[in-house]
Amino acid sequence: MRNDTRKTNLLSRAAGRRLLALLLAAGMAAAASGCFADAQAIDEQGSESQIQTGGEVRQDDAQDGIKEPDLTDETEKAEEPEEPESPPPYDFSQCVPESEMVDDTYFDDAVFIGNSRTEGFKLYSGLSNAQYYTAIGLMVDTIFTKPYAEVDGEKTTIMEALKTTDFSKVYIMLGMNELGWVYGSVYQEYYGRIIDGIREINPDAVIYIQSILPVSAEKSEGDDIYNNPRIDEFNGLLRQLAEEKEVYYVNVAEAVAGEDGCLPEGASFDGVHLTPDYCAKWRDYLKTHTVTVESEEQ
Repeated sequence: MRNDTRKTNLLSRAAGRRLLALLLAAGMAAAASGCFADAQAIDEQGSESQIQTGGEVRQDDAQDGIKEPDLTDETEKAEEPEEPESPPPYDFSQCVPESEMVDDTYFDDAVFIGNSRTEGFKLYSGLSNAQYYTAIGLMVDTIFTKPYAEVDGEKTTIMEALKTTDFSKVYIMLGMNELGWVYGSVYQEYYGRIIDGIREINPDAVIYIQSILPVSAEKSEGDDIYNNPRIDEFNGLLRQLAEEKEVYYVNVAEAVAGEDGCLPEGASFDGVHLTPDYCAKWRDYLKTHTVTVESEEQ
């Protein structure tokens, strides 16, 4: 009886071990099947990815957070041309600076207005291509009133004659005959009227105020009116006027003056009017002191 019980127990244990082995085998097969399915899914996804990317397997840039920079704006900005800087405004309080020498044709459309000194310039400078309106004793007031000019055989004022003249540049030298005026401000006022009148006739004209030339030391020391200190005073008024009216002040006095500010010996016939050699110095100074403005370039 005892042996039968023992035999039964042994059979039960053997059956249990076989059952456990079967269960383990079934679990391993299921796991293997699952792994195979996962691997197949991965392979299928990889194949699909290859098809979408033309056979090249790569990671999505957006997934990695990497984005190629857009250089369109920067390229457009780099290709935009820089605008040229505008030249600084002209300083009319200063004298016209030295410039490259122009040839005589620069004065083809120029008008010279002045007294007997400018008449001498007309005779001896060699600039016969310019137009001249001059008169002995001409002053800033009589230019409006006295018939110093001739147009079509008739006498008229210089300001009226300008209305019939083609010009683009005007050179004015007036003041020697006005040195005896009590009030320099009156001289300055009339000079300003001349500038205004020229602009009414030709708004685009380039207007040069020429400084009054000095006299000789002998003339200056022996005359209470026509002397260099008085000339310097009037030239100061002209510089103020040039700045106010925005016209060009040409300091031609420095072309003929000596170190003492006077006309050197031999520069003048009478201490006032220039010799031909000094008229040439005056001319060359004008040719090396010109301005270029927009109206001339067009």
